[in-house]
Amino acid sequence: MPAHNRTLILGAASELLKTRGFNAFSYRDLAERVGIKSSSVHYYFPTKQDLAQALLQEYREAMRKALTSLDLRTGVAVRLRGLVALFASTAEQDQWCLAGMLASDYATLGEPLRQEVRGFFALIEQWLAHQAQAAVPGRDLPSAMLLGQLAFSLLEGALLSARVHGDPSQVTAAGDLLVQWFESQSL
Repeated sequence: MPAHNRTLILGAASELLKTRGFNAFSYRDLAERVGIKSSSVHYYFPTKQDLAQALLQEYREAMRKALTSLDLRTGVAVRLRGLVALFASTAEQDQWCLAGMLASDYATLGEPLRQEVRGFFALIEQWLAHQAQAAVPGRDLPSAMLLGQLAFSLLEGALLSARVHGDPSQVTAAGDLLVQWFESQSL
């Protein structure tokens, strides 16, 4: 089987997952989008859990690289605005964070996939906690972790709200509040 089919499958699955959700598409839907037989999808990904796990691993690695790039910027506000821009871009495409979509179907996921979702959340929450500590040197880690979790929840919630209201600017507005709040903590 052509190796590029795997890439095509992952791309189509990512789009379906970000727009419909994990439980709202089948391998048949995926095969039709790619122009292959559903048995070919099963060849690369024996189960839908395997497919979602591969997607989330790629998504998390892309986010890790993006966060590493943001770390090169000077200033907490500049780094936060960079993260907000990533979320705003997702909203402008009328999509949802892949990990957020999987989290909404969390009860139906197998444990390996749940671990991947938790790992993605932890990646961003820890990065945001680091930003909280940078904003207020000496802030204790439990407090910074809570702030990281709350900040990530705000951004994920803003994505949901933007989709419901058809207004991607809600993500930027929430991000602006987040940046203002972090800046006020550093005074």
